[in-house]
Amino acid sequence: MSRVVLAATAVAALGLLTACGGDDSDGDKKSDKSSEKTAEKTPGGEKPAAPPLSKAALQKAVLAKSDVKGFEIETMTEKEFTDGGEAKAAKAECQPVAQLMGAKTNPAPKASAYVTFASAGALGSDEKAGAGVTGMIRVSSYADSGAEQTLKDLKGALGTCAGGFAATDGTGQKSDVAKVEQLTAPKLGDEALAFTVTDADKKDGGTVKFTVVRSGAHVSVIFGVDLMNPNKPVLPETVVSGQVNKLEKALAK
Repeated sequence: MSRVVLAATAVAALGLLTACGGDDSDGDKKSDKSSEKTAEKTPGGEKPAAPPLSKAALQKAVLAKSDVKGFEIETMTEKEFTDGGEAKAAKAECQPVAQLMGAKTNPAPKASAYVTFASAGALGSDEKAGAGVTGMIRVSSYADSGAEQTLKDLKGALGTCAGGFAATDGTGQKSDVAKVEQLTAPKLGDEALAFTVTDADKKDGGTVKFTVVRSGAHVSVIFGVDLMNPNKPVLPETVVSGQVNKLEKALAK
């Protein structure tokens, strides 16, 4: 995993450690048609959820430089992201975690938008994001119950695969995970998960911190690393809450 993080950072991509690509090239048109036909409901069925956003709408719903102080925000292209390939776990039950190291997941989203972020020493609400703090955000829309299934599968994998598992990254290289540690999730969206994934490579490995938040038919996947201290990842609350709040404002329109 560390090989992927460092290489991707060098080219300002960071795409190989994020959740899925696999977007439909006609996602905008299909999402728009789906939006006209149906308004999905939340799991409890209490109220209609916003229909899945198109790729164009998602691109407006991801963080921009003007949204958060002290961070450089860069747009990532579809090609930069999907070049990550497909990561695989030796155990099927651990695939929901393993696929965070590649560019494809199951279920696949209807559309996605991506940005990378890098700290300029900004202060978050509860921690200082040093100069080595960097990461990526992927916001995706799903058809039917894809968003709910994504969180359900990932939650199951976090418990089953806590002790680590064998895996290969998107390039086919060995990328075993030493451990997966579930953290207290932020109170955001309809449901959220927070966890760290630690590379099994003790010499060059590191730890990545993830927060995954579902907002209706949409999932925000945000991860952070600290290149100055690879074993103590930082994922600033400013970035996490900023992204979820911006997406939900877009859904409320």
